[in-house]
Amino acid sequence: MKSAPALLAIALVMGSSHASAGDDPQLNLAYQDHIAYVATFALPLLIEKCAGLDAGYLQKAAPLYFRYVNTHQDQIERGRLLTLAEFPPGQTVKAYRENVIASRLSRLETGTRKEKLGMCEGALGMMAGAALPGEWPARKETGRSAP
Repeated sequence: MKSAPALLAIALVMGSSHASAGDDPQLNLAYQDHIAYVATFALPLLIEKCAGLDAGYLQKAAPLYFRYVNTHQDQIERGRLLTLAEFPPGQTVKAYRENVIASRLSRLETGTRKEKLGMCEGALGMMAGAALPGEWPARKETGRSAP
């Protein structure tokens, strides 16, 4: 469940534009917080799509999702605040969520069955506790980085 290809697939789903190698533990913690926030609205849709591919997926994913949300409440709130702080003027939460869903879960519509199942398996690994590689982008001197 926690294989490298599956974790890579879920990292691409949840935040590929933010993932970069780095040695700053604070930026990595911020990234994990951001991923926790995004997971709260992206995973239910991913779980629904995956349940259509695998009849037993919902029974595996639902308890993991609820456990994940319950045990990561602080992380989710920090991630929400970090993400909102990076919004450009005029950005709404609704528009942000719609954009994230469209850009990061589109492979569940267009990918091969193997790619889709890889994303589903990666989501189970993440909900079971696998940390995704990456870091929150560092602020630029001349402006703000967008999440």
